[in-house]
Amino acid sequence: MTRLGIDVGGTRTKWVALEGDAVVGSGTVPTPPSPDETVELAARLASELAPDAESIGIGLPGHVDRATGTALFVPNPPGDWGGYPLGARLGALAGLPVSVVNDARAFALAELELGAARGLADVLFAVLGTGVGGAVALGGAVLVGPRDNLGEIGHVTVAPWGQACCCGNRGCVETFAAGPGIVRGFSSGATAKVPAQKVPAQQLTAEEVAEAARAGDGRAAKVFERAGWALGVALGDAASVFGVGSVVVGGGVSGALDLMRSALDAQLARRRPLIGDIAVLPAVLGPLAGAIGAALYGRRSG
Repeated sequence: MTRLGIDVGGTRTKWVALEGDAVVGSGTVPTPPSPDETVELAARLASELAPDAESIGIGLPGHVDRATGTALFVPNPPGDWGGYPLGARLGALAGLPVSVVNDARAFALAELELGAARGLADVLFAVLGTGVGGAVALGGAVLVGPRDNLGEIGHVTVAPWGQACCCGNRGCVETFAAGPGIVRGFSSGATAKVPAQKVPAQQLTAEEVAEAARAGDGRAAKVFERAGWALGVALGDAASVFGVGSVVVGGGVSGALDLMRSALDAQLARRRPLIGDIAVLPAVLGPLAGAIGAALYGRRSG
């Protein structure tokens, strides 16, 4: 029994074909420029790459109505997603049951059932990519919320005077620890140690800023220290609310977790009298975790 899982990101879209708990096919493509073209891509993936699929799970980086499969607030992928009936349109085009879920909740389900959090009951999840997503598992179940929005640590305020965020707030964790925030923080300062063959600073990726930090660029190191600080503040707040003892960090930017770790740990240690010791675990399913989780949700409802 094959289930197709699709993870729509701000810049890249990943897919997996899942048989049982095993990935039997996967890939990554650029995220299409509109919701309609995303539907066409998903239907094409189902027909060409997973022709025996029995369901599709699709994760979006934002708020969704799971009951109707409607996108509500999805700011990072290109196009106008507000109110878009993704489930209905994809189901009609692909001829398959479709589950529309938040990508961070999909990531959390995958890591909870098959990854770093396997065997744990109460866990926070942080997904660092084009944005910063989050999720909470209590009692071995990923919590959802009415807009599939429970656990959005990326929009915890850590600096009210800070950079404007896509959510309408200022100084959210996302403005410090997501890829664009890291690049923006680096580009606003010295970039002398970026290798000459690299693109101009304003076109850098977070991975290239991490390379600069590891090469000894103090400005780059400071940007990741600040990202770790912001993430640590938000995770400390969330741990105080939910009473969890473990955190799993994943997403494309989490490859630089080592550069954030000292500042992150310092913030959690500062709050130890209240929250206790928090184990910070790197995700283990890699960049396909969100697509795997979407497939798992599709399996549950298909």
